[in-house]
Amino acid sequence: MIFVLIGAPGAGKGTQADLLVESLGCYKISTGDALRRQISLGTKVGKEAEAFISEGKLVPDDVLLGILKEELASHSEEVVLLDGYPRNLSQANTLEELESVYPVNGAIHIHVDESELLGRLGGRCVCSNCGETYHMQHKAPSVEGVCDKCGGKVITRTDDQEDKIRVRLEVYENQTAPVLNYYQDRKLYYKIDGTKGPKDVFNEIKGIVEDLKGSR
Repeated sequence: MIFVLIGAPGAGKGTQADLLVESLGCYKISTGDALRRQISLGTKVGKEAEAFISEGKLVPDDVLLGILKEELASHSEEVVLLDGYPRNLSQANTLEELESVYPVNGAIHIHVDESELLGRLGGRCVCSNCGETYHMQHKAPSVEGVCDKCGGKVITRTDDQEDKIRVRLEVYENQTAPVLNYYQDRKLYYKIDGTKGPKDVFNEIKGIVEDLKGSR
């Protein structure tokens, strides 16, 4: 069974995905990780994806679907969590091609208002060495500019500047609203208030997943 986890940048989707993996033993598939894994393995579809990436092109939806099939093939008996896929209506439609073998049991949307997202993302920074994330208001490094984990340099990414953040949120809204409607029409949509504390958000998502597992 497959669960789709949807959330805008800054909604906490990555944090919740990791908690679900740790607590429920889900197998998480994110498109970025899956692409890198299939490319490193040298699979046929991985090579196809690498050819597009090497030319600076976006990987087409049909190739992404092939990547997804490869990832799912060895995890058909597990609870699979799709992190950040589908991102658009085209991908939602192609995912339905797998319905007979890998049905989507629920699409869980972590909803956070734009003003809150701007506040979260605006203070975000990251270690340029190990990728550890920080927030200047909620989780600042002990020594300014220095990563607690590895001692690397903590920086603000260019896409975490306000003008870039607004563009990212606009793109997300334009692409994702049709996906939410798609799953609402199929009665697979679950909306979570992402402004609650991480533990409360997690408990709600966990309850949804466990209820649907029990009714399978």
